[in-house]
Amino acid sequence: VAGAVAEALDLRALPGRAVVDALGEELAPRELLLVLDNCEHVLNESASLVDALLRVAPGLTILATSREPLRVPGEVVFRVPSLAIPDPERPAGPEELLRYEAVRLFVERAAAVAPGFSLSAETAAGVARICFRLDGLPLALELAAARIDALAPDALAERLDDRFRLLRTGSRTAPTRQQTLEATLQWSHDLLSAAEATLFRRLAVFAGGFELEAAEEVCSGDSLEPVEVADVLARLVEKSLVVVEHRGGARRYRLLETIRAYAGARLVEVAERNAVAR
Repeated sequence: VAGAVAEALDLRALPGRAVVDALGEELAPRELLLVLDNCEHVLNESASLVDALLRVAPGLTILATSREPLRVPGEVVFRVPSLAIPDPERPAGPEELLRYEAVRLFVERAAAVAPGFSLSAETAAGVARICFRLDGLPLALELAAARIDALAPDALAERLDDRFRLLRTGSRTAPTRQQTLEATLQWSHDLLSAAEATLFRRLAVFAGGFELEAAEEVCSGDSLEPVEVADVLARLVEKSLVVVEHRGGARRYRLLETIRAYAGARLVEVAERNAVAR
């Protein structure tokens, strides 16, 4: 990580000196915004570098994107929410639907793939269903829009039960993990600890929201103790794989539909679905 930052700043350490020390000397007198993108797979290294640089460079501000916080002093966390989505059960015309971020993104990408495509009275309901079923996830919407030249919105929305097979046409130049919806979720899944992966797949049995007590009762056992569930669930929330909903004084949790579908497939893979469902 330190080497990548040094390369971006066109900086080289003298022989026998650490790259971090050279970066600290370079940045100490400067006022600078440093952007670190995609830190999740090098989390410890990123946190160590950020902490070291902030200690010696008072004019330095760092913006880090990551699936989970770096947990360094002074960090302020901003969770990027999913794009706003319409309720498909509530009829709405094209003009009203375009107020939703997910719809605007889908229409923009669809028009780039199928020139002449626009949101109309005929396509509005299908587009609303697509945005809702894909939870407003930008990559999923872009992959769905790439199919618009072959499938009408209604037809596409009806086939999203098989979304991982259907949404596979991505950018050939994007990183492999961003070329298909399944690859993106696999990337996140591979970064989980054993306990996190176990709870993650077992949470797929909840069709809607659930409370902590339900997760402790249903998802524990076979290498995951009930007393561990609260901590592991909190870590999944930090990793943006589980959503927290505040209802009055209570907290409920849920998986987005797309993430739940992926977790459910992992549950079937390890032959746990029937036992956890019971």
